[in-house]
Amino acid sequence: MEHIATSELPETLQQIFAEIQRTKTPLTVTHEGEPLVIIYPATPQPHRPAFAVMKGSGEILGEVIAPVIPANTWEALQ
Repeated sequence: MEHIATSELPETLQQIFAEIQRTKTPLTVTHEGEPLVIIYPATPQPHRPAFAVMKGSGEILGEVIAPVIPANTWEALQ
């Protein structure tokens, strides 16, 4: 994604961007009556840790080592 500083843009655009950020409403730019681009205000993304996000959220409901059905009912062991 390309980036450009607002200081490199005309003052009119700087004022428009400030207004978009202040009001939190998007702006549609048209060319010859057709929509060309929609400018949305930037929203900061909250920091979300990637490691151990689900730690502590699980629950063991039964025996995790023993089989669910008795071993003598397995066809392979007969």
